[in-house]
This record gives sequence, structure tokens and C-alpha cells, in this order.
Amino acid sequence: MGSIPSTYAPTTDLTIFEAADFRFGLITLLLQDGPVTVDLSKVHQVDSSCMQILLAAHRSGRLTVTGTPEQLRVKALQLGCRELAGN
Repeated sequence: MGSIPSTYAPTTDLTIFEAADFRFGLITLLLQDGPVTVDLSKVHQVDSSCMQILLAAHRSGRLTVTGTPEQLRVKALQLGCRELAGN
């Protein structure tokens, strides 16, 4: 039987002010077994602090990013982080 993916869907901007909560939420999901999806479709702004958290979580090999807002997609591609550009 396969693992059921866990989804984290923040509904606020992801800036330095939300970074600690965002990191905690991702760590909580990554401590469980199975794939993790981060749905960014309701996020309008992402700063470099939360991009770093996303990148670190992605390196677990179990994280998929979806619903990536255009602002983050462009930033991620400019920085060479295709894995954060989402789908």
C-alpha cells in the first residue's frame, strides 16, 4: 500500500515574518512518511527566507511544489532553482 501524500497549503504571504511557522509546518510533514506537496496557489509573495526553506525541504527528495505564483516562479528560475518553479 502506497503512502498518502500530505499537503501543506499556506494562505498568507511567505516572508521573514512567517518563516518560522512555515518551516515548522514543513518539518512536521516531513517527519511523517510519504510524499509532501506544498500548494502555493494562495500565496502572493515569497521572500528569500522562505525560498531557502522550500529549497532545503525539497532536498529531502519527497517534496513537490504546486500552484507556484508567477513572482516565485520567475525568482526561482533567475536563481537557477528550477525545482521551486513548480508546475
